[in-house]
Amino acid sequence: MEIKQGIRRNFARRAASYDRHAGTQRLMAQRLMALTEDFVPRVARILEIGCGTGCLTWQLRQANTAAQVVALDLDVALVAAARRRLGPDSGVAWLVADGETWARGCFDLIMANAVFQWLTRPAATLAVYFKSLAPGGVLAFSTLGPQTFKELGASLRQAANGLNFKVIPEIPAQGFLDKQSWAGLLSQAGFHKTRLTQELITVTFPTVRDFLKSLQATGATNPQPRAFAPRLFKALMAAYESGFGYNGFIPVTYEIICAIARK
Repeated sequence: MEIKQGIRRNFARRAASYDRHAGTQRLMAQRLMALTEDFVPRVARILEIGCGTGCLTWQLRQANTAAQVVALDLDVALVAAARRRLGPDSGVAWLVADGETWARGCFDLIMANAVFQWLTRPAATLAVYFKSLAPGGVLAFSTLGPQTFKELGASLRQAANGLNFKVIPEIPAQGFLDKQSWAGLLSQAGFHKTRLTQELITVTFPTVRDFLKSLQATGATNPQPRAFAPRLFKALMAAYESGFGYNGFIPVTYEIICAIARK
C-alpha cells in the first residue's frame, strides 16, 4: 500500500506538467493504438487502466465513438485532467480507483499505456483482467522494461563504487519486468494467443539535471524515494556525462514492451 500511495502521490503532483514532458508515453500510446487498430473500432466495451491525463482515452474515442469506455486512475486530479481533455462525453465513465483491484463488469478490450511497470501484483492482476474479459476479448498494454534508463543505472553504480559506498542504490527501472517475464505471466493467467514486441529508443537531453527535471515533471519517479547524499548526486552527474555524453547531450534509453493477449 505504501508503494501504491507513493505512485499516486508522484503522478498527482505532476498532473499539470505531465503532458509537456511525456513524449515517450505519447509514443507508447501510438505504438499501442497501431497494434490494436484492427480491433479497437469493433469493440463495444473498453476498460482503460491508469488513464492519467487522458492521452490514450482520447485516441480510443477517436477510433471508436460508439463504445462504452470505463477509464480509471488512482488519483482524482489525474481523472479530472482527463475529463477536461475529452470534454463532455456520455460514452466515458470516469472512476477514481485502483486498477489492480477494481474488477467489475465484462469488457471486450482492456488497455493500459505506460502503467504496468508499476503493478505491485502483476500475476494476480493479469488473472483478474482475464476473468473480466468477454470470450475472445483482448488485453493490450504498453510498459517499460528493465533496460529503461540503463545509462542512469550504470552511472549510479559507478558513482557509488567510486565513493566506496557499501550499498549500491538501484533505480526502480532495474526491477521492471522484461518481455519474457510478461509472456510467462500472461500464459499463467490463461492467455494463450499473445503477441509481444520490444524496442529500445533513445532520447537526448542537454544535461543530466535536465533529464531528471523532466522525469520528475511526469511523476515517473521512485515511489519510495530516498534522498541522495550531495556528493553521490554530484558524482552521478559526472559519471553520466563523462561516460555517455556526446556532442553536448546525454542519451536516455527507454525499453518499450507492448503486449496483445486474447482470451
